[in-house]
Amino acid sequence: MNTQVKSASRVLDVLELFAASSEALGVTDVARKLHIPKSSAQGLLTTLAGRGYLAREATAYFLPPELRDGGWVGGVRARLLALAEPLLQRIAHESGESAFLGVLVGNDIQYIAKAVSRHEVRFDASLSQVRPVYCTSTGLVILAHLDSSAASKILRRAKITKITPNTITDRVSIERMLDRARQIGFAEVKDVNLLGVSGVAAPVFGPRGEVLAALSIGAPTSRYTKARKKLAGIVVAKAAALSRLFLVNTKEATKSKAA
Repeated sequence: MNTQVKSASRVLDVLELFAASSEALGVTDVARKLHIPKSSAQGLLTTLAGRGYLAREATAYFLPPELRDGGWVGGVRARLLALAEPLLQRIAHESGESAFLGVLVGNDIQYIAKAVSRHEVRFDASLSQVRPVYCTSTGLVILAHLDSSAASKILRRAKITKITPNTITDRVSIERMLDRARQIGFAEVKDVNLLGVSGVAAPVFGPRGEVLAALSIGAPTSRYTKARKKLAGIVVAKAAALSRLFLVNTKEATKSKAA
């Protein structure tokens, strides 16, 4: 990748990061989430703020309301969010567990929308925190459907460490998990990122067949184990439905622009 293309890619990474975040972010936050030097993050943020694409308050940056509300920045994700929110509510209702929409941000996974279970004992997760790509069902299923070279680069850059005693850190085993996710249409994890929590995720595709995001269900392991087939069926069906909705929405948007 030449320098110009790499710079453009980083600008888009920053804008998509802010589009997915509900909170203001500082230089250190952006550098950590995108795995870039603080000096690079500072330069990008200063430039974007100077051109009006970001607003600044003290040392924190955020997306201006006119860009966030208009859906210009992160347009794909903005449309995904609008389409996914009703489906997340249906998933939570049908499954009884918490549902999430997750995307790849840099080398990590970030949930950008959720519908939380009504159970008193349930799994919940912050929308502002990033999670490892190699030990989350969302991360694994997105990696499984990325271009193989892109997925390999992400895994090479990831710091693969044991988060729980059950975390799989062997790269060959992770590759096998990705192969299985491609074959069966979903990925699942049990107690690998957080003890007592398990989950299953299915991919959401764009109009060209590219993976855009993943829908997932997270639950206490005791309940997940008893209902895993049902939960997998729900998330696969809803992810396919979201992919179809996004395709129709994209075609309608294209026709509207052409009219």
